[in-house]
Amino acid sequence: MEQLLNYETYKQPSHSEWILLVHGAGGSTRTWKRQISQLGSKYNLLVVDLPGHGGNAKRTFIETTYSFESIAEKMWEVTDHLQIAKLHLVGISLGTILCLQMRLLQPERVLSVVMPGAIVKLNLKLKILARVSLTFAKIIGFRNFYKLSAYIMMPRGNHKKSRDVFIKESKALTVEEFKKWTNLYFNLNKTLNHFFHTPTAIPHLLIMGSQDHLFLPPAKTYSQLHDNASIAVIPDCGHVVSIEQANQFNQICLSFLEGR
Repeated sequence: MEQLLNYETYKQPSHSEWILLVHGAGGSTRTWKRQISQLGSKYNLLVVDLPGHGGNAKRTFIETTYSFESIAEKMWEVTDHLQIAKLHLVGISLGTILCLQMRLLQPERVLSVVMPGAIVKLNLKLKILARVSLTFAKIIGFRNFYKLSAYIMMPRGNHKKSRDVFIKESKALTVEEFKKWTNLYFNLNKTLNHFFHTPTAIPHLLIMGSQDHLFLPPAKTYSQLHDNASIAVIPDCGHVVSIEQANQFNQICLSFLEGR
């Protein structure tokens, strides 16, 4: 079997339940440093680096292309290795898609899903923007493309901290890894449509910023469509709520997990 993804655990003998934290594109385990203390006070934490990111940046993965299913399977392999029977899934941005894919693969092991900065559907604006950006990336290079994308998603002054974190973390990705990850876009709409319309009994919480101009409208529609999904909107906050309003995000997350 291929080597496991790089991961970190934060475990307390008094805690019985686990949370898996899944970062977004260009992030790493460090993306979650603002959550470790508060979430770790009530739950055991498993934090995983996605392929090509963070502690996996200098490793070679056998796949020439990625799929959401193959990456989700890699994360289940880590949980199997640690003998974690069931857990809560928390994913930010692209990580929300991977959490939904993990839920699809092994729903009986998922206690709940928390989706900050949720990406649940591509509206026309997003489809056009993604197509233009990916074409532009071939001209300006993938690193500049990622930096430009960060500014498009998080354009305001109060989004700077989130932008800076993801631009800095993305420097660990090689050009080859950038290509593998951006190629996921071409099956993204089909994947999201399947998740969007598939009912589930598992509790879901979407935590969005009121200034998340690209992803908030579809998230609201998702929460209205599914009986087991709810949404919390943080005022004056952009896409990466777990960084920009970390304390408020942590409190909302814990309240949901404890009250489900």
